[in-house]
Amino acid sequence: MKPDDFNKSPKRVALPACGIVVFEARHAPGFFGELKDDYAKFCLVIAGRALWESGGQQYTVATNTFFHIAAQVPHRQRDLPGQPVTLYTIHYRPELLRPEITRELNAAGTLPLDLKGPGADQVRQILDIVQEMMFEQETQRIGWEALLIARLTDLAVLSLRRNYGGPIRIDRLDESGTRVALYVARLKTEFYTAVVLDDAARSVGLGRRRFTELFREITGESWRRHINKLRMDYAKKLLVSTERSVTAIAFECGFEELSHFHHSFKASYGTTPVSFRQQFRPKSQSVSPARTSESA
Repeated sequence: MKPDDFNKSPKRVALPACGIVVFEARHAPGFFGELKDDYAKFCLVIAGRALWESGGQQYTVATNTFFHIAAQVPHRQRDLPGQPVTLYTIHYRPELLRPEITRELNAAGTLPLDLKGPGADQVRQILDIVQEMMFEQETQRIGWEALLIARLTDLAVLSLRRNYGGPIRIDRLDESGTRVALYVARLKTEFYTAVVLDDAARSVGLGRRRFTELFREITGESWRRHINKLRMDYAKKLLVSTERSVTAIAFECGFEELSHFHHSFKASYGTTPVSFRQQFRPKSQSVSPARTSESA
């Protein structure tokens, strides 16, 4: 690689008409930049180490660090000696995101995320999205600009959720236990996804036996029972609070077969979904007779 291929100062790339661009930047030794941009940006470091300063705080970023800089925020970056940075940067106009998402990103500040930490499946999601965006921009297949904007929203939401996931008790757990504890926390909002036990274990980098041992230690129950409990709790909520059919509720709770949903629900509560709805739904919200069949 020729010396001219490396950047001694921040790389300037014009925003196209669609308002978003993804590119690689390779820093020369001694790189330094001081910026305040009209656009916002996400950055994914794939090599090297650097100091970033923004909002009165200083961060060390390294390989597999993902972070965000809001528009009009002064910031500076300096690569550490002998460790020049290579990174992917996504420049975008803030108005491409919904206002509430932009507000959350701005409030979060630089939002540095260490993608080497626990939560392998979420890390892979972020990396996959950046790779997909680069591919779509390079090939420019039909709809590529719309896809870049959609993936930008995905990155913003994943970043905020990973940063604000809430405290998780992981006292006395080793690294493997920590990964499983984080997986357990994510199940509260991902229980409906179609996944088998072996896939769950692989997502946290563990074998089936070790994963099931740690899962039971953390939750007090088996993986299958825990997921079924989360699904049943959500099914009860939907049966009482919505007009959605039993078929739709089974789908939204992650059941591919309606018969499996009926069997699981009756095993859990001793009654069918429709009977449960009729018994516990407020009278003012009772379902009309035409909607009370078991397969409605």
